[in-house]
Amino acid sequence: MAKSSIKQIEQDKKRILEELTKNAHMSVKEIADRLNFSRQKVWRIIKNLEDDKTIWGYTAIIDDNKMGQKRFNILLKKAPIKLEDDKLDIVINRGLRDIATKNGVYLESTYFFNGLYDGQISVIAEDIIKVKKFIADMQNKLGPDYFKEIDILEVLLPIQMRGFNNPNIKQLKDYFPSN
Repeated sequence: MAKSSIKQIEQDKKRILEELTKNAHMSVKEIADRLNFSRQKVWRIIKNLEDDKTIWGYTAIIDDNKMGQKRFNILLKKAPIKLEDDKLDIVINRGLRDIATKNGVYLESTYFFNGLYDGQISVIAEDIIKVKKFIADMQNKLGPDYFKEIDILEVLLPIQMRGFNNPNIKQLKDYFPSN
């Protein structure tokens, strides 16, 4: 395959991914119409992106307040100790999700990164008590000395999520006293 052809395929993938990022609910026909591609081309590219795990899944952005839920970010600093394989498996293979579910917490995302903290877990729960129970259970399963520091941040109001502006952004004024 010619270099220019490979480059064009990559550009087409990127354009389709940009459309899906804007609205994952968009149909293949809508994407094809917007990009002036055939439906078959869009379907084939999306199928290949799903097969090679470029696309992990699709999700809706939900107003937590309307669901009676709150969003929390848990920041983690780990101690300089190595996790045994069985405990590492808890982190990698759904073990954290199972612990969260048992405690009435929805585990949205987990991240490991470089910086002041080593990781972050984003969760949704009715209240901070459930989050603290989840953390205690997680520490019990991984070992009480694994984390050097754990900080819980409650999200008061999301301004933007996954590229979408919060339609209730006027509530932000409640957090800033007026003169």
